[in-house]
Amino acid sequence: MEPQPSRIDWLKVAAQEREDYYHESKNLLDQLLLTEVRHCQNFNCTDEKHLEEIENLYVALTSALLAAASSAIKTTGKKNEGKFNKPGWNSVVKSKHQIAKAAFRFWVNCSRPKTGGTYRNMANTRKYFKYSLGQCCKDVEIHKANGLAAALQADKTRTHFGKRSITRTDPHHHQHC
Repeated sequence: MEPQPSRIDWLKVAAQEREDYYHESKNLLDQLLLTEVRHCQNFNCTDEKHLEEIENLYVALTSALLAAASSAIKTTGKKNEGKFNKPGWNSVVKSKHQIAKAAFRFWVNCSRPKTGGTYRNMANTRKYFKYSLGQCCKDVEIHKANGLAAALQADKTRTHFGKRSITRTDPHHHQHC
């Protein structure tokens, strides 16, 4: 879930998160293709192509900034935090989801064409995202083990590691992805 601007408490954002957001947003914004509209000198321009390019650029800019915020800043005030966690989401699926979501928004902004490059891009990024999500669900035990190992390595759960590893690997404990 991408954070909405109102969900980010910018006063509580740590300096490192601001730095990460700066670099992530710069990286994403540098990838945007600039179009001929930037050379237009008419402030009251009514050229349909320019207006469409401005609209598409707006969607791309906001999507890039939201993706950067989602990647770099921990949100606060989430309901049901942890309830829908998928082991492996951040390492396997998150980036594909962000790309698919941006492609979908762009496709919607282009009036949902049924053919063409915009449609193919939206369909292919969605397919890639769904494939990655399936792989994440298929390998859920591996991702859980990797998460526990990383937590142990970081010395965050040393006192509870045995208890957590027993409950997570219990064969009678069924958790569906």
